[in-house]
Formats: sequence, C-alpha cells, structure tokens
Amino acid sequence: MNKVYVLIVLIVLSTVSFGQNFLKGTVIDENNLALPGSSIWLPDLKIGTSTDFEGSFIIKDIPEGIWTIKISMLGYNTLSKEVTIVNNQTSQLNVQLQPNNELLNEVVISASRNPEKLSEIPASISIINSKTLKNHIQSTSNINEILEFNIPGLAPSTGTSSNWGQTLRGRNLLVMVDGIPQSTTLRNGKVGMKSINPNDIDRVEVIKGATSIYGNGGDGGFINYITKKNRTESKIEGTTQTWGTSNLSKTKDAQGFGIYQSLKGKLNKLSYYVSGSYEKTGNKYDAEGKPLLPTYGLDNAEIVSALSKIDYRLSQTQDLSFVASHYQSRQDSPFSPVNADIDVLNEKGDYILNHGYGEISETPDLNKPNGPTNTNLRLSYQARDIFNESTTFGTDVYYQKSKNIFFYSDKFENGGQSVINSEKYGFRPNFKTSLHISKEIKTDLTYGLDILKDKTNQGLLDGRLWVPNLNMISLAPYFQTNIKIKDAWSIKTGVRYDKMNLKVEDYTTLPYDPKSNGNFSDPVNVKGDNLKFNNTSFNFGIRYIENNKFIPFVNYSQGFSLPDLGATLRGASATNVNDINLKAIVTNNYEFGFLSTFDHVKAEAVGYYSTSNYGTGVNFNDETNRFELSPLPQKIFGAEFSLDFKYLNELLLFGASYTYVEGLKHPKDNKNDLSYIGGDVIAPSKFTAYITVTPCHKLTTTLRMIHIGDRKRFKPVSDGNGGWKYNYLEAPVNGYTLLNFSSSFQAKENLSISLSINNLLNEFYLPARAQWAAPLRSQSPAGEGANTKLSVSYTF
Repeated sequence: MNKVYVLIVLIVLSTVSFGQNFLKGTVIDENNLALPGSSIWLPDLKIGTSTDFEGSFIIKDIPEGIWTIKISMLGYNTLSKEVTIVNNQTSQLNVQLQPNNELLNEVVISASRNPEKLSEIPASISIINSKTLKNHIQSTSNINEILEFNIPGLAPSTGTSSNWGQTLRGRNLLVMVDGIPQSTTLRNGKVGMKSINPNDIDRVEVIKGATSIYGNGGDGGFINYITKKNRTESKIEGTTQTWGTSNLSKTKDAQGFGIYQSLKGKLNKLSYYVSGSYEKTGNKYDAEGKPLLPTYGLDNAEIVSALSKIDYRLSQTQDLSFVASHYQSRQDSPFSPVNADIDVLNEKGDYILNHGYGEISETPDLNKPNGPTNTNLRLSYQARDIFNESTTFGTDVYYQKSKNIFFYSDKFENGGQSVINSEKYGFRPNFKTSLHISKEIKTDLTYGLDILKDKTNQGLLDGRLWVPNLNMISLAPYFQTNIKIKDAWSIKTGVRYDKMNLKVEDYTTLPYDPKSNGNFSDPVNVKGDNLKFNNTSFNFGIRYIENNKFIPFVNYSQGFSLPDLGATLRGASATNVNDINLKAIVTNNYEFGFLSTFDHVKAEAVGYYSTSNYGTGVNFNDETNRFELSPLPQKIFGAEFSLDFKYLNELLLFGASYTYVEGLKHPKDNKNDLSYIGGDVIAPSKFTAYITVTPCHKLTTTLRMIHIGDRKRFKPVSDGNGGWKYNYLEAPVNGYTLLNFSSSFQAKENLSISLSINNLLNEFYLPARAQWAAPLRSQSPAGEGANTKLSVSYTF
C-alpha cells in the first residue's frame, strides 16, 4: 500500500501550478510530424525545456516582456523567434523545423525510457523508421527478414517462424513491444521476434550490446517495436491495405492474401489509433519446386492481429495512455516433415547434406495447428514539470501473456506437441530530473524501479508437464546520469541492481529422445526450491558531438540475465534443483565507433568486444543424451560498417552494410585453451546493399541484395562406428546471395500499388541455420524460391 500512496502523492503534486505566465506550443518537422526531444531555450533567462513524445512543450514562470526563443533539433535548422509574454496569460508558439541535412535527421530513442537525440547517445543504435518499414512491407510481412536486412550485427533470418540462432552480436536479445518484454526468458522459445504485425509498427529501435537500463534477457541488446499512434487533428482518417502473394517456382496452392485496416483521429483531448489485420499464406516451395519443410514453417498459416492505442491529455502537463495489442499465428500445413540428413564422407570433412522438405503423407496427420499468440496490455501515466518544474514522472502497469505451440515431435514418448505458457505482470515508475548546473553543463538524471512477476511453464497439449512451473519476482532499481558539456561532449553513466527470486516447483522429467534414435531418457523426480539471483551492473559511455563530420564514442556496459533455465530443468539428471548448478550470465561489453555525416553521405563504423562468465547457448552432451547450459566462458568480438548516400533530393538512394562477428570459448581454469563457438551463437558474415530510384514523383523502385558468407570453423569427429560426423551446431556454412525487387506506383494521392519479387533469380539455397544445425536433422529447410507480393493501399 505504501507504493500506492507514493504514486497518489506524485500525481497530486504534478497538478500544482507554480506560475501564471505560460509559454506552450508544438514543434513539428517538414512532414507535419511531431519532433520529440527538440530543445526550447530562452538564452537571456537561461531556462528551457524539451518537447515530449507529442512534440509539445510548456514553460512556466516566464517574466513579462519580449523574449527570444531558440528552437533546435540536431539535423534541423535552428529557429529563433521573439515571443511576447503577458502577465496571467498563456502565450502560444507552434513552429515547424526544416532539415539542414537529410542524413542528420536525428531520431529520439524512446527505448531508453526518455527522449534522447540519437547522435548524443554513446552507444551503437540502429533505427528502422516508418518510411523504411513501409518500403520493406511492400515485399514481406516477415519482420525477421526486415530486421535481417536493416540491422548490422543481427544474424541472418532462419527462413522459418523461429528466431533460434538469430542472435545480436553473438548474444541473446530481448524483444519488446512499446517497452513490454515479449521474450519468454525463463524458457526461451525463440519466437519472440514475431509478436506484432509490421503494419502496426511506427519504428524499430535496436540498442546493441549489454545495457543496465533494462534487465533480464538482453545481454546482447534489445529490439523495441514502437507501435503507431495518431498524429492528425482530424476526427477520423484511415488506411486500407490488401495484398496477394504467391510462390513463382511452383504455383500449386501457393497463393495467399491479406487485409489490413487502420483508423485514427482526435476527439478533443482524446487521440486514438486502432487497427486489425488478417493474413492467410499458401504452400511455399524452394527454387526446385519442392515443398518447404513444415517444421517451424511459414506456409499455410493464418495470422490475426489487432492494435488499440488511446491517448488522453489530462492537462497541459499530464497524459494518460492505454495500449492493447494481440497477435496470433497458426500454421496448419498439409505436409508432413521429411527430416534432413548429413553424411560426412571423410576426416577432411567433405559431406553431403540432403535438406529437409515436406511431403503429402498417407499416415494420419498428428500435428495440430501451431504458432505463437501474444497479448499485451499497458496503462501509462506521465506528468511533466513537477518538483519545481525540473522533473518528469512516468509510470506504466502492463500485462503480457504468450502461448507458443510447437510442432508435433516423435522425440517424446508416444509423441506429442509442446506449448510454452507465460504470463508477465509489470510496474515501472520512472523519473527524469533535469539540472542546469551552469550555462555550459546540463545534467539529466533518470531513475526508477522495475518490478516484474513472470510465470512460465512448458507442457504438452495432452497435459504432460515438460518444464516445471517457474515463478519469478524481480525487483530492479536503476539510476542513470547523462551529462552534456558545452554542447560538445555527452557522458552517460549508470547503475542497476537486479534482485530475482525464482520458485521452482517439484516436478518429474519426461522421457525424451533428442536424437530420435529410440534412446529415451529415464524420468527423474526433482525436488524444487527457491533460487535467488542478485547482481549489480554498471555502464559508462562518452561521445564527442560538436562536429557532425566525426562523432566518435566509447562505451562500457554490463548485462545480467538468466540462461534458458527451462531447457536445462526439463532434462535434469539431478534429484534436487540446487544440484543442477544454475548460474546467471554476466556480460561485459566494450564498444567504440564513430558516425560521420556530410552533405549527402552518412558513414558509421563500430567495433566491439564482449566477455561472459558462462556461455549463452545450450550444448548437447552425448554422454548423458541431454541438453545442458554451456559452462564455458566466452569471448565475442566483431565489427560493423554502414554507408548511406542520398542525392537529387532523395530521388536516388543507395548504401551498404557489413557485419562480422566471431567467438571463442575456454575452460575456466585455462584461458589459453581457446576453441570456436557454435552456430547458434556466432553467425557468418553478412553484407547488404540497396539502391532506390524515383524516376518520377509517382514511381519508386528498389533493388536489395544480401550476401551471407561462409563459416567453416570445425572439423568432424569420430562417430564411434568407424565413420565421421559433425558435432551439434558445428556443421559448415556455405554462403549464398539473394536479390529482392520492389516497385511502388502512386496512382492517386490516396491510392498506391506495389509489386515485389523476392529471391528474384530463383536461387536455391539453404539458410545459415539450416546448415549449422544439420546434425539435428529437423531444423534444415531450404530457402523459399522466387515469390511475389502485389499490394494496394488506400487512405482516406
């Protein structure tokens, strides 16, 4: 109850007015979109503020008179205005800023809990804005593929509904929707990337490397999907989209379709955005016309999504927001899986890999519709200018429920389908206090508390329990300081303390045959207990921001997360959970890089090195026939480069990016005994390139290329029968190159038509995961052959 009283007091305090002379207004860009994080400064009085997420601002207690106001935002021309302030009146100032360099349009990072300018954050951050998303959605509704192309450091897409192996810089990542965690970290099903319809996403923010601002599950960074919201003054506007898809290498039953409808508007103080979508996919074939392996497949799926976002302005300084979203995908494939087979020919490692595929089977189909379901609810409150107008207070209460149904597997005794059930309840009060220590030093303090209750288990649809009931309560206070010196240096430092209490109930393991060779493990009765995990993590970074032609930074950050506990507990051989030796993973991340912008060019380069006390993946133990947490410390390093060019007022755009990552592991007692890390953690190199041409204002055409490099780090081992095999996760990866084409035509001001062809050259290939996971046999589909999408969009 004490927390409730504190919250009530804060709300009451936030309604107190400290002055009678107000200046309020909004700042928008050239497209009439809000510019959050814009600086509003009165140099003569040395007071100011910044715009909120709506682009709005308010300054109180301004003396009567005529004052000069400077409005600035990095990437835009600074604007000076004279405003007359009259006693006991509210003055209005609405301004529109014009970009001074299209490549410097800095983006506010709401994922850091408060608006910040991208170029001032001493860390590597990738943003996919609404314009880029719109361009990619013309080609695909698979968010994994959109992220693969646009995020340097992210591993290649798997070509399936699973993102197992799609790591970020060789580490696990946390997926969020509007800040609500989607990843089921206690039993990570690796399907969290597909948790929302891409049409509902306004922007994607990716923070790379360990961070102490968010907690469990993000030792590699996090992806935050920021959903769309209303930005119009109209009572109602809307968008209707319809599309059809088809495979081109073989068209039999390969057609799919979808429809999306959104409505938005403003009614006095209430602003709303609602949407709904339905999509049905058809058969999918590889370049040779063979049905794709249905395991984790994208074929024959029904996808339903809905989003509702309501914002209400309580007063000039207070806002209330409610968001509800639902996403469900259910695959019901007519095909039965024919698993892959890898035959290692000799000690040199020559091999033949026959990929998995689907076939119509005469035996009864035991597979029930599978896929993820995610539901999110969040209520947020924000109060600005409290505590002598120096502080912004925001808090949200959220609920998240997920249900991930997996494919039928003969690895269970008598077969079965597993399902991960997860429920999360969270409460996050957050404060930001701005201190103007002097004319040359500005300090922002961000501090708050994360409270999370997470309930997770994994069972079978027939009622058997595979992963025991896990109940975690986490408390994590945090404190961050951002210091800006002379508008030339940005320094950020912070600390976070995580206290996790995990209750594991008594359970009995299920007989399980991971190799599908008839060797089922014996059931074990395991006594549960309360487990505690505590950690203090730090971060420090500095960035030079005065010269746009060279904006360097260095950064050190720590991450703290629990491993995939469920994957270990379900295969336990010990009879007491305390004897399983479950340990949290602590990651140290070192990062350096720079951003350079010129008239038509933006260049970015980043290098990084990270260490962890334990491995972030799961190993298979041949002796015990079980999956186990990796006990070996890891060292991961890599580099990312990107170049973007814009000419002729964006009539010609082109660019490229390159990603390289490598990882080594070693025994705790011998740091010099190094060996490579498997493919589930370390991805092959990635090179992307694109060119977009707008020959006339109605027609835009884009060609994209992605090349995945080779990764051949491991030698075969003896199979014990005079032959050879590759260990789990260690099969070689041969590179491949794909071309995608898309074109859109603006038939009318409110009507557009787009056509895309993915895998334009109908290249036969095996996705990277299909190759390094070949020893598992069930995870090796071919990639989809040439396929097309035709879309029509109408706005009103």
